[in-house]
Amino acid sequence: MSDAWRQEIARAEVLLQEGEAAEDMSVIADAVSGFNAALRLAPRADAPLDWAKTQSRLSVALRALGARIDDPVMLHAAMTACDAALDVYTAQAVPDDRERTVALLGAAQVVLGERDRDPAWLQAALNSYRLATTVDSRETAPNDWARMQRNCGAVLSLLGERTGDTAALRDAVDHYRAALDEYARQASPLDVALTHSNLGQALRVLGERDSDRDILAEAVASCRAALDVYTSEATPLEWAMAMTNLANALVAVASSEPGRAHLEEAIAVYRQALTALDGPARLQQRAIARYNLKRAEDQLSARHG
Repeated sequence: MSDAWRQEIARAEVLLQEGEAAEDMSVIADAVSGFNAALRLAPRADAPLDWAKTQSRLSVALRALGARIDDPVMLHAAMTACDAALDVYTAQAVPDDRERTVALLGAAQVVLGERDRDPAWLQAALNSYRLATTVDSRETAPNDWARMQRNCGAVLSLLGERTGDTAALRDAVDHYRAALDEYARQASPLDVALTHSNLGQALRVLGERDSDRDILAEAVASCRAALDVYTSEATPLEWAMAMTNLANALVAVASSEPGRAHLEEAIAVYRQALTALDGPARLQQRAIARYNLKRAEDQLSARHG
């Protein structure tokens, strides 16, 4: 491991972290350049593990930038970088590094699948996450295991929403609950909160598909559990997303009853969530929340009429 390579990859990591935190695409682009520079300092023939690590980290930066600028070429490049790293990382020699890189491959496939609305890419991501899950057991790497369970849940939820496959939604719920069980054992409140918020979303879609009020009630309860951890001050974006998930679930419950209480609460929750969804980086989330708020207000007006 050369000092020059170590310094260059460390600099690129800092740029990536700062760029993602600030949603600054130019800084993330600088990180991509930094990882490419690090690759030249660690040729595969001379330092294969350093080269593979750099490819793996380059894939993260390429995915982060490709997702933000909506560039499929960059997303494919992120997958290519993962494939290059996996040529070096073997399950026998470096199983942990291989597992992490397979998971990164899945993450890039998810972004491409969402972008293209392509279930085939989502299925590929699910396969990658499941492959990563088999490398580390729950006993030896519980946090990694729980994260892969949650990742599988997220992809299955997307597949269920996009294809109408309620079996995929039920499978997503099972994966989220498995992750919650492990995160609770680890006393990891932020992971518990994120998983509860995601679980609430999956339960809401499943409850709507099955017209099942009990499942919808579970969706509301799961979102409220996330909000026991998230606050508008400490975690404003996560809080806002959990709030919108809660409001969506409340509207779904209201659709199966004649009263106004759930709709009124949903409207109040949407309005609170919008206070945290400011700035250009939150344009899409803000637009969706406003659209759902308007629908809820229209439904309430119709009941008044």
